[in-house]
Amino acid sequence: GRMDVLIATSVAARGLDIKNVNHVVNYDLPKSIDDYVHRIGRTGRVGDKGRATSFYDPEADRAMASDLVKILTQAGQSVPDFLKDAGGSGSYMGSSQFGGKDIRDSYGSRVDAQPVALEPEEEWE
Repeated sequence: GRMDVLIATSVAARGLDIKNVNHVVNYDLPKSIDDYVHRIGRTGRVGDKGRATSFYDPEADRAMASDLVKILTQAGQSVPDFLKDAGGSGSYMGSSQFGGKDIRDSYGSRVDAQPVALEPEEEWE
C-alpha cells in the first residue's frame, strides 16, 4: 500500500491549510498550549474528523499538564490518569498572544455555540 506522510516543524502549526490531514503526531509537545491547539488543529478541519497523538514527557511537559487536561475535557476526550496526576487540576484561561482570543467557554463546551464562516481554502498543487 501507499501512505502520504508530511513531516513538519512547529512552523507548520500556524497559517498552513493542507487538505485531508487525518492524523497529526506530536513527537515533542510545544511549550505553549496555544501552539498545541494550532498543531492539532491541522487535522479534522471544517468539521471533518481527525486524530492527534501526542507523546508526553513528564519531565519536559509537566507545566502544560493542567492546560492539556482542560483542552481534552473540552473536546470530550478521556484524560489519562497520569496526566491528571501530573497537576492537571488547573484551568485554562486562554491567551491573547498575537492578538488572538480564546472564544471557547473556559468551563467546557457550549451547547449554544454557532458555526462561524471560514475563509475559502487555498488550492495546493
